[in-house]
Amino acid sequence: MEHKMDPMDKTAILPPLKRPISGGTNDGARPRRYEYWRTGYCDHRPPGGGFWVAQAGEYHCKPAYVSSYPEHHKQTQFFYHLAGEATFSGREPARKVRVGDLLIIPPDHIYRYRAPQGMKYQWFALGGSWPQLLGKKAASITPLDYDPEIVRCLVEMREILILQQSGYTLRAIGIFYQLLARRDEIADTPVEAEPVYPAAVHDAIIYLQQNYAAPFSATETAAATGVSPSHLRTLFAKWLGEPPRRYHLRCRIDKARQLLTERPRSISGVAFEVGFSQAGHFSRIFKQIAGIPPSHYRK
Repeated sequence: MEHKMDPMDKTAILPPLKRPISGGTNDGARPRRYEYWRTGYCDHRPPGGGFWVAQAGEYHCKPAYVSSYPEHHKQTQFFYHLAGEATFSGREPARKVRVGDLLIIPPDHIYRYRAPQGMKYQWFALGGSWPQLLGKKAASITPLDYDPEIVRCLVEMREILILQQSGYTLRAIGIFYQLLARRDEIADTPVEAEPVYPAAVHDAIIYLQQNYAAPFSATETAAATGVSPSHLRTLFAKWLGEPPRRYHLRCRIDKARQLLTERPRSISGVAFEVGFSQAGHFSRIFKQIAGIPPSHYRK
């Protein structure tokens, strides 16, 4: 995510970086307002699409950070707040932004999103027209609390744009729809609502989320769903695009991300708490799934 720079800041006169961009704490060309940043881009819309995911990333912002109009003012922006005290103001009265809040800012909307002590958030922007499925064209803040599934969608969207493999523009839009579905599920859907997945997949997801710290067992997971391990793998491949073992790892890493934002603690302590016996193995898996090592994520 790029912002206007101070005229005296020498990084402002550097030549533009080649896209897609990914950056981190050791990237000397990163914007000086971030402790860490990692971003992917898409400069063209899919054929026939009215909107597309133009940019997505994660940002760990330094104190006195401000994002405001006219940054990305021609795009629809989404901020998912991960950590730090912040306020949002604009045409509406100023209000506090809390962990798990989802901000949606339409094009040409005058706003100010600031954090005097720094903050962390996931962010993406849509190019093209305002999506009609979002309803009235207005800024909104939806309290969702911290949700691992929302975080998973945002990380996957970012990595899709960074890797830019064949069909990535459509896959990124698919993740956008998944995110909105999850938002609506959290905000509006009654607990008694019909599960989206087949019963076996739904039961396995709940079982794996509840038992993230336990060693993965294909047999025990399948037994909790009433189907065979091979049939459960087939269902996961169809509905989630990954095997149960991989989903179990995602549950562990999602919980680790949450723990790292709550209070200071050691990497080895977090690794042990989510079921890893070796901190090195935990760090490798964390980076594979989250895109950054845990030592960077907690800064």
